[in-house]
This record gives sequence, structure tokens and C-alpha cells, in this order.
Amino acid sequence: MDHIFELKGSWKGGLSGVGKISTNHLTTDVSIPASMGGSEVGTNPDELLLSSSAACYFMTIGLYLERNKVQFEDISISSKLIVSEKGRLHVESIHHYPVIYLTEEPDAALSEQIHKIAHQAEEGCMITRAIKGNVKVIVEPSVKQV
Repeated sequence: MDHIFELKGSWKGGLSGVGKISTNHLTTDVSIPASMGGSEVGTNPDELLLSSSAACYFMTIGLYLERNKVQFEDISISSKLIVSEKGRLHVESIHHYPVIYLTEEPDAALSEQIHKIAHQAEEGCMITRAIKGNVKVIVEPSVKQV
């Protein structure tokens, strides 16, 4: 079975223009970031790609931890996207820094298992697979007690 997601959008102007996108669960203004000469109204494609990648990744970690029967309290994430101006303007890399919170202090074996799962989740994430070969995705997980 295919899953279909749809978006409607519009754009007015050039470099300093403003657009709007709308999906079933998201409506927002979009523009080019000020750092790239745009108007910086609403979000931008770079933030949307980063959001998509991070959300897919932390959902996948949660699923993988559950499948491996690893009890966790929460997952938080900090992520960044690097745009390079070397050659053509392009997304060079996405870096995810997930923190997996446990209710008890993990022993070395559990900590190692969680780190392994965190890296497997990056490979299993649908968005990471979609951008593979074009964007480098780096994961640096940590495990903490709540």
C-alpha cells in the first residue's frame, strides 16, 4: 500500500519573496533566509529538511528501542544542518545529537546497545535513506539518567 502526502503552495516575488505552504497538518509561510539574501519570513526549505530529518530520526530511534525491549523515559534531540557555498550552494551535512533518557543508570553493555541502536536508526530512517548519497548524516548519541 502506498502512502500519499500532499502539499499546496504559492510564491510571490523573487529573492526577497514570500510563499505559503499547506499540508493536512501544517500551514506556514516560507522564504529564503536573510543570510542568503531573502526576507526571512516564516521558515525555509533548509529548516523544513532539518525538521523532517530530525523528526524521522527520533521516531525511528523510539521504534528501534521498543523493538529491542530497551526501557527509556524520553528522547530529546538537537540537530543542525550545514549549507555549503563551495561550488553550488548545497546541503552538505545534517548532524543529530540525540539524548536517550533512562530511569536507571545504564551499565556499559546497555549503553553500548543504545549507541548501536542509535546508529542503526539513522540508517533505517526513511528521510536519511531518501537523501543518502547527497547529504552526509552524522549521529552522536548520548545516554543519561533522568
